[in-house]
Amino acid sequence: MAGNKLRPQRRRTRQGLLIEQAVMSLRNHPSARAVYASLSEEGVAMATVYRQLARMVEEGVLNSFEHLGETRYDTNLEPHAHAVCTACEQIWDVPLPKIEGPEPHELPLATIEDVDLTFRGLCPACARNQ
Repeated sequence: MAGNKLRPQRRRTRQGLLIEQAVMSLRNHPSARAVYASLSEEGVAMATVYRQLARMVEEGVLNSFEHLGETRYDTNLEPHAHAVCTACEQIWDVPLPKIEGPEPHELPLATIEDVDLTFRGLCPACARNQ
């Protein structure tokens, strides 16, 4: 158990709770800027938003992924893919089917840390406007 250190419980600040509530209510894979904008009336600093979001990812409350060079935050912690409209840039979660994969000894990796699957195309609304 030497490598399994317990982290001290971090105290919840008012700003931290506001940021957590904001990102949980913005179910559209928000960026830190979108979270910050949603809190404009609350007086929360941008640096605080970045710190709190990083903490939430570290603690496993959120997932994060890169989209067009910007970190986006995802409240869905289940394995899933994303669908991205290349016109309006909306992002949706796509459930992954249960599949049988190769046996671990057949993989060229010792561990799998992440799988990223993103479908890109036009959403129905953007396709109608083309």
